[in-house]
Amino acid sequence: MRFIDSHCHLDFDQLSSILPQVLADATAQGVTEFVVPSVTAKNLAAVNQLSHEHCSIHPAFGLHPCFMHAHQPNHIDILITYLEKFQPCAVGEIGLDFFITQDSVHKADQLQLFKQQLSLAKQFSLPVILHVRKAHDDVLQCLKKIKFDQGGIVHAFNASKVQAERYINEFNFKLGFGGALTHQRATKLRELASSLPLESLVLETDAPDMPLVNMLESYNQPANISLIAQTLFELRKESKEKIAEQLWLNTYECLRLA
Repeated sequence: MRFIDSHCHLDFDQLSSILPQVLADATAQGVTEFVVPSVTAKNLAAVNQLSHEHCSIHPAFGLHPCFMHAHQPNHIDILITYLEKFQPCAVGEIGLDFFITQDSVHKADQLQLFKQQLSLAKQFSLPVILHVRKAHDDVLQCLKKIKFDQGGIVHAFNASKVQAERYINEFNFKLGFGGALTHQRATKLRELASSLPLESLVLETDAPDMPLVNMLESYNQPANISLIAQTLFELRKESKEKIAEQLWLNTYECLRLA
């Protein structure tokens, strides 16, 4: 079986310092392709460089809502340059994170940046990789208002079934499931992963973050996609082979990797 890690940060220090081993470990587990989104203007170059050094790495370019302190007004112009000059698979990691702030001004800044980047994705006909916490209704409202039709992935999905169905049916999004799925206490998340259409799911690690249950290492890595997949196999009725192949096709279709 073959797998894609649809969301990992291989440019982060914990992984970049041991990248050959990380890639080798992943390959040994059947994880052969990797989507690496940027989070600030500062790491656009590193993500882009990785994609040039490794054909298995697909870059996404975006400005993350959890790094508002690092973003400057001219960073949108830098992002536009990268979108014009290079060929990312998506605009990301972008979105809204209202878990980290209750400040109305900060929320407004996040919304402005998010809308700017959604507009860029639409302009460049690119899907988006969304980071959303405590803000799904706000994100869905933005998608509807801008009439966003390029699709994408809702990274680390953890919301209601109604919201899941809106992402899928109204905006053609896939939903990313990762290490949280391996925790038995995540009953609502596991129910969603078992009942939503298989065609709407993708797997991710968010490495080096989002640890799996009983994970011994201090960091997550793409090789663990195989363990997340095993949990999904146990939750769903389809055969392992069908699930694995459909997950691969979902990521390829959504991010147009072919």
